Amino acid sequence: MSIIISIMLSQMNRITNITKRQIQDLFCHGVEMGVFEKDIQLYHFSGTLTDGEFLERLYDIKSMPSLDSRFDNASGEIWQHTVNNDDYDTDWVFDDERFPLKNGTDEDYLRFLMEVLSPEVRIDGEVLTKYIERLKSLLAVDGYELYISSYVSNHPIYTWGLLTEAERISTRFLPFSIRNEAELKKTKLSSISKMKRSAILDLMKEQNESFLCKTETGYDYWSDCISETFNSIKSFYKPMAFNLDDQYVETDNFEQFIMSCKPQHVFDAIELYPINVNDINLFPARINQILSHSIYKLIDRKMRPCNYIINVGKNIEEKRLKELIEEAHAYIQNGSSDDLQHGLEKIWDAYERAKTLCHKNKKASIGILIDKLSGGDEQMKDNIDAIMSHLSWIGNNYQIRHFEKDKLAFPSDHMKVFYFNLCASFLNLCINYIDVEQEK
Repeated sequence: MSIIISIMLSQMNRITNITKRQIQDLFCHGVEMGVFEKDIQLYHFSGTLTDGEFLERLYDIKSMPSLDSRFDNASGEIWQHTVNNDDYDTDWVFDDERFPLKNGTDEDYLRFLMEVLSPEVRIDGEVLTKYIERLKSLLAVDGYELYISSYVSNHPIYTWGLLTEAERISTRFLPFSIRNEAELKKTKLSSISKMKRSAILDLMKEQNESFLCKTETGYDYWSDCISETFNSIKSFYKPMAFNLDDQYVETDNFEQFIMSCKPQHVFDAIELYPINVNDINLFPARINQILSHSIYKLIDRKMRPCNYIINVGKNIEEKRLKELIEEAHAYIQNGSSDDLQHGLEKIWDAYERAKTLCHKNKKASIGILIDKLSGGDEQMKDNIDAIMSHLSWIGNNYQIRHFEKDKLAFPSDHMKVFYFNLCASFLNLCINYIDVEQEK
């Protein structure tokens, strides 16, 4: 979800009380499992955490009033009634007006659900999978989708986005050009070069596999990925392509279609291409590599616009540093306010770790790093020191980590992205320079 959409929706309320009640019922009564769906399984919203630990990730519960006179704040009360006595209902948080679930904005509500599905919180398994399917169907009615935006340590990160009006009323998956038809009449997509189109076509041919299909009448037939992609496209519109006379004409040749159609229809083919379950991450990764300079990325079956972020050192040998940077980018791409906060936290931790790479003593390491970066230029040394001092001041005074409730909050999501990129840019300089020194 883009930052702009996030800010626009901060005051919107599409999620109805009916949907909220159904979601609460889901966490109260569970889902039917098993072959005959007779086994009722419950998934608790706090996952691997206690209720208090979970809610602390979202709210300052130590500053909230207690509903139990024996405790000074909500933190103690929640521990008493969900851990010590365990006498609160499983869905108690949805009825508690201290939390913005009943009367808050849609983003407040979705932020809560995304935390439920956070890799650091959730318990993966068949029950959670059933819950996610149910959440998707319930939110879709009100115009929202849940999707996997990225992966961290091979665990999917879920985020949310808006469905187009066409998607809301459709009973099937709509490819890029169909679901964005109204927007494409106002905005023209950037062109896709012949070289990139050829690379996409080569990838599709490389991944092309034969498999058994079934018609609506139950007739079995053999087909392959490219044929099924073209058939799917034909079910939405007549495939068109530019000929040698620059006329946009109907074509029955898939290769000509990919090489000479409008950009939005290349996106259609990418989205409709059947992905082998064993290559579920490989195909998107290869597509995104081919379209590396495009603002659109193939994410969970759809071509989606992504936030601009600075890439940080690709060849990193230090394992933990590499993990922190990968986690930071996974979170920042989602665009929700909470994920931006997590991304900022991870990139800051990576920056702090990078400052220790030159020497076991952190202060000495920073001195060595500044000397390397400045190349002995005293004025440049002062400039680098000023940048690092400014980042330290921001880190000491503003809420970099989600649990630092005693520090100042960033005034906007735009500011979080700015400091993410500032920190990432400087980190990139440090890593690249250190890599060069190591290679020498």
